[in-house]
Amino acid sequence: MAIKVSIINFKGGVGKTTVALHLAAGISHYHKKKVLVVDVDHQSSFSVVCLKTEWAKIVDNGKVVNKIFEHFTKPNYPIPGREIICEGPLYGYPNLDIVSASLELDDIELDLAFTTSGDPVSSQFLKRTLICSWIDENDLDEVYDYIIFDCPPATKLVTQNAIAASNYYIVPVIPDAVSSRGLPHLVNLLHNKVDKEISSLAAFLATKKMEIPKSYVPETKFGGIIISKIKTAGNSYSGYQNDHTRHLKQIMNDWNDHIIKPYIDEGAGVTEAMSLGFPVYSLPDNKNVQNKGYIGDFRRLVENTLGRLI
Repeated sequence: MAIKVSIINFKGGVGKTTVALHLAAGISHYHKKKVLVVDVDHQSSFSVVCLKTEWAKIVDNGKVVNKIFEHFTKPNYPIPGREIICEGPLYGYPNLDIVSASLELDDIELDLAFTTSGDPVSSQFLKRTLICSWIDENDLDEVYDYIIFDCPPATKLVTQNAIAASNYYIVPVIPDAVSSRGLPHLVNLLHNKVDKEISSLAAFLATKKMEIPKSYVPETKFGGIIISKIKTAGNSYSGYQNDHTRHLKQIMNDWNDHIIKPYIDEGAGVTEAMSLGFPVYSLPDNKNVQNKGYIGDFRRLVENTLGRLI
């Protein structure tokens, strides 16, 4: 049975795609596990980074996550098979497969909201568990060790599909005012609204003998917080800029048991690797990667994250 993880924060620009790529690549490469990343963000950043110039061709060929949701929004449209999975597209990572997103996924979010199928209760549940049904239909729990969802900065229906399928969620956070303030709201929203509403629908439908997807997870656990893009300052006592130091302290006070270390600072090495379409593991000779010790940091981050996903 695959362990399924959502990388989520409703604030953009916090490093979700960077975290998703390095976790997936690290797990597949160093731990020799079979990993699938499902890009459910219409901005398609993960897909573009990993697939590079092939992304547009893959979108044109319809090998996109959108097809899963079109099973609900289009009459008599079959649930897709494994053909939407791009197998081993990232050079050097044969155990890492990807389902790409496309920009039109944002339109599908609206289509899902306005489409109904059957009675209202089953319709609300079905449109939130389409990814679960796709996983079941294609036996992906038996194919992969880990399935990672790179989520958009929103908690609407597409994201709720990822949460409904996930055993855990992980929140990348920049230690700044917005992230510190928004984190409690995000955790409360996922636990007390998204999870509870979907599980209530499932419980009602179970009394009606409706089949519930095997991969549906009623309670998605808080896997942890990853401190991302923290700004260093060599002359400061903490080693970080004052604003980030202040907000990091607040996050530690409130969430210390949930923080996954080490912190990932903002530096050219990570940016350069992502712009080339690779995790830092692929660039051991890059001076900006070497000087900051990014390969070691991300490897430890992967190790410590896996320790929480049990």
